[in-house]
Formats: sequence, structure tokens, C-alpha cells
Amino acid sequence: IVFDYKAHGAKVTVLEPFVGSSGVLEVRKLSVEAMEAEDFLLFAGRTDDGRVLDDDLCRKLLLLPGKVDGAFQQPIDLGPLIDEEKQKKLGLVEARNLKFFEEQVGKLDLWSDDLKRGLEQEIKDMDKDIREAKKNSKLAPTLAEKLEFQKQIKQLDQTRTKKRRELFEEQDKVDARRDGLIDELEGRLEQRTSVESVFSIRWEIE
Repeated sequence: IVFDYKAHGAKVTVLEPFVGSSGVLEVRKLSVEAMEAEDFLLFAGRTDDGRVLDDDLCRKLLLLPGKVDGAFQQPIDLGPLIDEEKQKKLGLVEARNLKFFEEQVGKLDLWSDDLKRGLEQEIKDMDKDIREAKKNSKLAPTLAEKLEFQKQIKQLDQTRTKKRRELFEEQDKVDARRDGLIDELEGRLEQRTSVESVFSIRWEIE
């Protein structure tokens, strides 16, 4: 394909050094399957004098007006450059998964801390109420009043025991969610990848 730089009508600074040059360009599709399926296009190019066209340069090159000037029969293989682009894309996927994991763990920790503080405060308040009820029971002048305070102590103690049980149960839920999050991340790490050719061309920029 012969690309016409002037016909583009706009200045593309990064392509100017390549005007008058020729080379090869290849595009492949990278498919990544983990927790979800994603497709990426991998661009790689090289001039005949050995200069490398990165992803951005290749994309800009393909924006230029061009015309097909015959069929190019010789196979093009820019495997090493394609592999570099593939690793970059996989690195982006990994970075995104890491960010997802850190955000979810952060939310889980905040939720756990808030819940724990709330329940612990309720338990502390009940401890205070129980101490106060015991004190009042000792000072009560009549048996009926002492019995009433003892009933109050029993009720508060039962509620406190329930709150303590809730605290352990909620912590178990947090641990279960954390385990699920770890399992999900492990699933994302178990990537299945495939690469297939989209097209390859020999090019020239006039």
C-alpha cells in the first residue's frame, strides 16, 4: 500500500521522518480469556532500514490515505515485535486486575473495621450497663428491687453474648468474602491467550 502523506491534509509530526520510506506492517488479534473475554489489536511495523514503528506509529500510518499497489507475496513475520506488544497488553490486564483486587480488599477492610467498631462499642456500652446494674443491685434496699436488677443484668448479659456471637459471625463473613476475592483473582490469573493474524502489508509513504 502506498500512503500519501500530503493528501492527509494535517500535520502528523511523528510520521514526517518516515516520508519517503518503505517497510512492512502486521496486525494481529490477541484474545485473552480469564474472568472475562477481551480482544486487543497488536500493531507492529518496521522500515526497510530497520527502524521500528510502535503501536502509535502504526495506527497513525493507517490513517493516511493510500492505494493498493499490487500484491505482496513474500510472507511478513514481525513475531518478536508482536510479542513485545502482546506482553504490554497482558501487563495492562494484570495491572487492572491488581488495582481491582486492591480496591476490593480496601472496601472489605473498611466495611470490616466499621462493623467491628460498631459491635465492639455496643458491647462496651453493655458492659457499662451491666456494671451499673450490679452496683444498683447491691445498693437496692428491698428484695424486689434486687430481683428486678438481677433480671436486668441477665437480659443485658444475654444481649451482650448475642452481640459477641454476631461479631464472630460477621468476621467469618468477612473472611469468606476475602477467600472469594482471592479465588476470583486466581481465576483472573489463569489466562488463556491466543493470537491470530488480521493482515500484513508492505507499505511506502510518499
